[in-house]
Amino acid sequence: MQQIFQNVIINRQEINSIEFENESIEIPLYPGGEQTFEVLITNYGSPTHIHLSVSEELKGQITFLRDNPYVLQKEYVSAVARIPQEGRILTKGQIYITVGYGSKKRGFPVQLGKVESKPQEYSSDETYKREDQEDLPQNPSVAQPIKKASSLRSGSGKGLSWLSSPVLKGFTGVFSASTGKRTQKNVGQNEKLLLTIAFGGFSLLVFFFFLYFILPDSLQFRVSFPQALLFSIFFVTCFAYILLKIMEED
Repeated sequence: MQQIFQNVIINRQEINSIEFENESIEIPLYPGGEQTFEVLITNYGSPTHIHLSVSEELKGQITFLRDNPYVLQKEYVSAVARIPQEGRILTKGQIYITVGYGSKKRGFPVQLGKVESKPQEYSSDETYKREDQEDLPQNPSVAQPIKKASSLRSGSGKGLSWLSSPVLKGFTGVFSASTGKRTQKNVGQNEKLLLTIAFGGFSLLVFFFFLYFILPDSLQFRVSFPQALLFSIFFVTCFAYILLKIMEED
């Protein structure tokens, strides 16, 4: 008995309606193979002729023994599927059903051939990992001494933590406080020293300025342009530093 791959139902919903029991069919064949199958046509209306055809991809590979049968109620249409020796391993196409003397046409997908599943390939790294895992001993007692040793170490560390943590905290607190006081003292001393130098230099320059005008011509000293420029820069720097300190205190 031939295998029925599809059941086509016509005139059930309305006149010239076409329905398929299976959305698609597969015909497993290898190149050089051949298989006969049947398509069942079920008619719920008045007797009529139908036409069976295939798409361009399946022409020459699926042949209907009767492509224009007359269907009363049920009709079996035989077909032959073949793949040439040098043909494609897999071909996808459509089988079309035409009713109402060409007024309506509908098809369903057909897969002719087999898809060969490729063997799973493993990379060289995965192969080495598998071999290493197989070579490892599976005795769980080997890992137990290591776990015990690690637990003893962790337990001893926890036992000393109550003693070490307060001492360390106290030591770090004292050290940070002492260093903070030292840095504050050093900063204060440096600022006082700079302020003293600036005030002394400013006073000295003012003194020399008035002295230049008070002394008689015979005792006056001469100042070159580079010296005057340096004195001016030093005077402005000292004066600006003193003003900044006064503004900070305010």
